[in-house]
Amino acid sequence: MQQPLLPVWVVGTLAGTLGWAGRHGYDIMTVGHPHAPDDMPVGVEAWREGLVSAGHDPAQRHCQFHIRTFVDEIAKRAHEVATAAIRRYDEISRIGRKEDKPLPKVYDWEGMLASGRNRFGNPDQCIQILNNSMRHYNFDTLTTTFNFGGISHEETKKSMRLFAKEVMPAFR
Repeated sequence: MQQPLLPVWVVGTLAGTLGWAGRHGYDIMTVGHPHAPDDMPVGVEAWREGLVSAGHDPAQRHCQFHIRTFVDEIAKRAHEVATAAIRRYDEISRIGRKEDKPLPKVYDWEGMLASGRNRFGNPDQCIQILNNSMRHYNFDTLTTTFNFGGISHEETKKSMRLFAKEVMPAFR
């Protein structure tokens, strides 16, 4: 067996799952888009308590936050592309999980952006949304998906470039 072991990351939100990950000394990844900020603290706190109870140093473990991102120079265009892609992504996910419950007819887009659950807009808006994520979710590592819900390859590349050039420097 390889020594040292490769890091293990556990994805989840529930206290039972994340508490188990903490007791085993694993890093965790949480996903913002399906979960309001009020749903997350219990699981992350259970992970931290699990780390401490098993003698693991929480300062040596990581909580990753994953979010969907689309950046465009024009805020209205970013909204149109991203909201359509999120709906497609959610529908495909619902079908893949064999859920009978239909998607909501109306999404609370403003609420999602205000809490940092999804990130789309022009670069300045995306900076604000990332600040919202940091305020509402407790994480030390950020990951993002740019290619979701059928966004074209060219649009994805453009979004990634804008993110790297205009958004990332605000957090260095």
